[in-house]
Amino acid sequence: MATPVKKTRFISLRWRFTVPLFAVILTAAMVGSYFLGARVSGTMDTPQVNLLLQSSRAINQRAAELYAQTRTEAQRLAFTQGVADALGEGDADRLLELVDAQVRLSRLDAVTLVNRRGAEVLSLLRTETADGSDYAVNSGTLLDDQPLIEAGMAGEATGISRTNEGYMVFVSVPVDGEGAALVGWRLGSLLESLKGSGLTEVALYGEFGTLLQTTLAADAILPDLQVGQEVFKQALALGGAQVPVQSMQLNGKAYQGAYFPFQFGSETLGVIGAFAADNIPLVTAVGRQFTGLMMAAVAGAVVIGAFLILQLVIVRRVTRVTRVAHELTTGNSTARTNMQPADEIGKMGQALDQYANYVQERQDSLRQSLRRQRRETEHLTAVLESLPDGIIVQDVDGRVVMMNEQAKTLLGSQRNFRNAAFHDLTTTVTDGLGPAIAPGIYSLGDPQRVELDGKMLSAQAAAVMNMADVRVGTVVVLRDVTLDVRRQRLQERVLHQMEQQVQKPLAEQAEAARQALSTVAKELTRQAVTLQKLVVEMRDLNMPDAPESREGQRALHLDTLIWAVANEWRQVAAANNLTLDVGIAQKGLYVLGDERRLRWAIGNLVDNAVKYTPPGGKLMLEIQGESNGRAQLRVRDNGVGIAPEELTQVFTRFYRGIPTTQAGRVISAPGTGQGLTIAKQIIEGHGGSIQIKSKVGVGTAVYFMLPLTAAVSMTLPHLQMDMEGETVRLETEEM
Repeated sequence: MATPVKKTRFISLRWRFTVPLFAVILTAAMVGSYFLGARVSGTMDTPQVNLLLQSSRAINQRAAELYAQTRTEAQRLAFTQGVADALGEGDADRLLELVDAQVRLSRLDAVTLVNRRGAEVLSLLRTETADGSDYAVNSGTLLDDQPLIEAGMAGEATGISRTNEGYMVFVSVPVDGEGAALVGWRLGSLLESLKGSGLTEVALYGEFGTLLQTTLAADAILPDLQVGQEVFKQALALGGAQVPVQSMQLNGKAYQGAYFPFQFGSETLGVIGAFAADNIPLVTAVGRQFTGLMMAAVAGAVVIGAFLILQLVIVRRVTRVTRVAHELTTGNSTARTNMQPADEIGKMGQALDQYANYVQERQDSLRQSLRRQRRETEHLTAVLESLPDGIIVQDVDGRVVMMNEQAKTLLGSQRNFRNAAFHDLTTTVTDGLGPAIAPGIYSLGDPQRVELDGKMLSAQAAAVMNMADVRVGTVVVLRDVTLDVRRQRLQERVLHQMEQQVQKPLAEQAEAARQALSTVAKELTRQAVTLQKLVVEMRDLNMPDAPESREGQRALHLDTLIWAVANEWRQVAAANNLTLDVGIAQKGLYVLGDERRLRWAIGNLVDNAVKYTPPGGKLMLEIQGESNGRAQLRVRDNGVGIAPEELTQVFTRFYRGIPTTQAGRVISAPGTGQGLTIAKQIIEGHGGSIQIKSKVGVGTAVYFMLPLTAAVSMTLPHLQMDMEGETVRLETEEM
């Protein structure tokens, strides 16, 4: 039995936390402000000198606090991860990305990052606009002449610099040997921070007593604020132990001024003058009470305003995020907060919007994928039904998923597919896949012929692989080849008769011609070989792709195969006044193949070398070795060569070039133009590859590779041929 879920009572944060906190803060602020106001007003009858002394101490304390804050921000920038690397690379955009949020949060007036050459990489300067404050970005200024920057690279330093925006106070710290980070304040805002209460005004004097900035607003009083050299030197000499005080008239009012050093960190940046009016009236008890009440009222107004802002900025925005989250859970996928990431709540709202957008996109993508899958399935079904071949699709367990009408017609019924011949096509476990038929589809063995109800069917099985190379199903293609089989058998019978009636007499004539060595005999030999080759080509015109080409394969000793081919063609080469040599760089290699077809293919390559090599030339039949499980072979000659424009067409069926000697004589060689085509088909049908390199007047080299036999695996990997440079010119031996 399921445990019932306990319903939790919902209480808004407004009543749980905000309102009680507001009441406590309001009471404390008003009571505290009342007593503070009464106390402050009660001390306003302090003698003027004591007031200035207290002000100087307060200013020094605030200066120390402001320096500590500025130094902390400078070190935080310098130690921010990635700042040193970006500074060393001069990447201003990367620096801006790293420090922008930190600068805005600290509300610094100015930040400058320079590299170790003193070049400004990035500067941020706070500016005031009608819409509020923002930061202007600058880079590229060369600042190597600034002493503050040089000192900041060696260690921590402080100083006053004059900029286009006026005087600014900076703290400079090194950045991991890559440069320096300078952070600072406008001198005006710094003096306002040092001034504190409104009882005194301050001014800062630089070197030699020059007035740099004051909090007094009227320009007319500035000349009256100039300090004499004696007072300036005395203030620096006393070091704050005593405060030099003097009376002055500013805009017709009496003021008392006190002067003391401006200590900012370990550096003395000048002298500060603190000025207080000399006619502050005594405050009565009633006035003190009134002042306390006024300060309490002001404090209460401030707390109430803060509460209203809190309601507007935080509670209302939190409520907005909560409402959108609730709408999303109820199925309203279009609900959004539309918040900007200006703070944590804004980032939370934006993250909620991004997640909602992601879910919406996934839903839309899923719907589109389903619609596309349905369309593709319908299209695939229509395509399969329109094919002239029978198509059978099985899942990974061997169950028939789909069978088009042509397959049903060829089989008669689905039960016929379960006979042993068809079942073996798809259930045999192979060590590797065959060549790719299409993307993601690999053959499972060669096409097989199956006789069914008096018909001969060709069946090709292929494995369907997913993107992870995992088998997900099988496709079987059926084709009625009854007429092709009958035609092939009839052709075989006719060609066999031709071979028996023509080849043997011609071979005998060729042998007699070789022994006679007469001109007529040589011509008869050439014609006999040509006619013999024509018969063989007719016989093997359609054989390389026949299913029987794989059934007759066995392990062949490559040395024996090459010597057999050489012995077959050595007499023909000798009859043409040519030398045929055999070179075996590595013995004992074995290949898997049909010996008759391989001997025919390699012999055809030798035949071409014989036909296009002038008398006195040399031929080489070589086993170069093995590479990556493949035997490397080569047939080369020092014949007339092949023109570059003809070299790309040599494997085209029935293509015949125009071989020409160096003397300009065209070599007329009989043939049908399909020998190289069939040789290429036979070699590639054995899993090998072939390529030809040739130079006119130098010779021709045919490189071909055959896979070596392996214990298990019928995998046909992608082959690459490493041809040894250009065709080598062969030296002609004396006969």
